[in-house]
Amino acid sequence: MKMQISLFQAFTILLISYTAFSQKGIKGLINAERSFASYTTSHTIREGFLQYMDSAGIIFRQGNALNALDTYGKQKPGPAILCWQPAFAILSASGDMGVTTGPYELRAKSLQDTPVARGSFSSVWQINKNGEWKNLADLGVSYNTVYPAVKQVKEIVLLSKTNKTGKGFDEVLAIDKKFNQALQEKNKTEILSYLSPDSWLNVEGEMPIAGIPQISTALLKAPEIVLLNSFAGNISTAGDLAYIYGSVSNGNKKENYLRIWIFKNRQWQIILQTIKW
Repeated sequence: MKMQISLFQAFTILLISYTAFSQKGIKGLINAERSFASYTTSHTIREGFLQYMDSAGIIFRQGNALNALDTYGKQKPGPAILCWQPAFAILSASGDMGVTTGPYELRAKSLQDTPVARGSFSSVWQINKNGEWKNLADLGVSYNTVYPAVKQVKEIVLLSKTNKTGKGFDEVLAIDKKFNQALQEKNKTEILSYLSPDSWLNVEGEMPIAGIPQISTALLKAPEIVLLNSFAGNISTAGDLAYIYGSVSNGNKKENYLRIWIFKNRQWQIILQTIKW
């Protein structure tokens, strides 16, 4: 029996390594997320994040961006089981950066336990110098509704480079700040101008929202005193996909946001945003 378990574990590790190193493209991105989830479920939340987060990867807590490896490295393994699956994936034309989002469930000790929490995650991925997909940023929101079974992952692959020079990430960061200002002022016209027809919104307390009219309506319901502040992020080699994260202040309460921008139809558009307020 011990030999059988050992061989099974060795096969699992080999399979995970093969997936991480060999698969590129949108399928490789999706499989990296699935491998992350599978590894975390079969091990612990701590081990999963230590295995799949990039050395510079970040997680978010109460308005702060924290290094994931440092944070989880200081924690003791717990019995909780975290399960999730991708439902939407976006890949840069250069194939080196992508984003995934989908539902998660948290259980106390066993897969047979009733979930104690539900929600949706958003993850930014990048292929490192060793050819591995690694998670650069991870932020989730919670809600009570049961998410329907994911039958097929929605996929978007950006097909061409932006052909833009000299601006890159700084331009996206400036636009992100303008969008934050529009949210704070509840400027519907400005908000609508930045949304993509394929936009997806994860906001605290709500099921994922898709579609420009629905997202605009949800964003206009932001608390009156909310303030958003852009921190940092990065951009793909092709210059067509960028992520930006920052803080969300609602009185004395501080949370975070993660926003994904794509360059399409000669302009920067929001394809995904995850906001806690």
